[in-house]
Amino acid sequence: MLTLVGRTLRRIAPMTAALSALLAAFQLALVAVAASYQRAGSFAFLSALVPDFAKAHIGAGLTSFAAMTTTGYFEPMIVMLVAQYAIYVAAEPAAEIETGLVDIVLARPLPRHWLVSRSLIVIAVGTAALMLAMAAATAIGLRLLAPPRVPWPEPRVVLLLIVNLLMVTWCFAAATLAAAGWARRRVAAQAPIAVAAIAYYLLNFLATMWAPARSFAWLSPFHYFTGAAIISGSGNLAFNLVVLGVATAIAAGVAYWQFNRRDL
Repeated sequence: MLTLVGRTLRRIAPMTAALSALLAAFQLALVAVAASYQRAGSFAFLSALVPDFAKAHIGAGLTSFAAMTTTGYFEPMIVMLVAQYAIYVAAEPAAEIETGLVDIVLARPLPRHWLVSRSLIVIAVGTAALMLAMAAATAIGLRLLAPPRVPWPEPRVVLLLIVNLLMVTWCFAAATLAAAGWARRRVAAQAPIAVAAIAYYLLNFLATMWAPARSFAWLSPFHYFTGAAIISGSGNLAFNLVVLGVATAIAAGVAYWQFNRRDL
């Protein structure tokens, strides 16, 4: 298992390092921007301009210095980047089948379910590395760039944002892993889930502005991703994490079941 995990981690290391550096740079820049807004006294004006529906999403980050410095953990492009990274990594079993590498791996007396366990471990390690880079950059940026006597974001809030982002990311990754149980090419496992992630995010955003879409919003994993609610202290985070956790566990279970029975 350690050999399988190590091989995959080495393969994705350059991409993980590049994305970690990008996310860290974004967080540092975000703290710098928030500091400049704080010095200019712009947050009261910005908060008044944000419509109510937008405050349920990225608009919540325009209300204070502390809120803006945590915006990266629920900013749409960042969320989609992390989710697409996890989806790509989770599609590796299908890539191994496509290239024939699975025949070499399973030529040894290894249980098939190790391929699924390997992918779950790598997904957890890779996404945790991205979040660690963001958290470290946030802490460094606050220490170096924050104006004096300005409240910082609470560590508990940052941790909850990270946990919520990881859970919604793992949900899509597990769905990709389940799809890889049937796919014989990487694109067949990765592309449908990647497109579905974008569609689900758009559905969840549309539901904040259009009543008919709210009837279907519960189908989207992003409906249970509540960055703005965490900042404001509202919402039912425990319920949302349970829903995402159950969905992830079911998808992972399907992946184990299908890999153990499929024809490789």
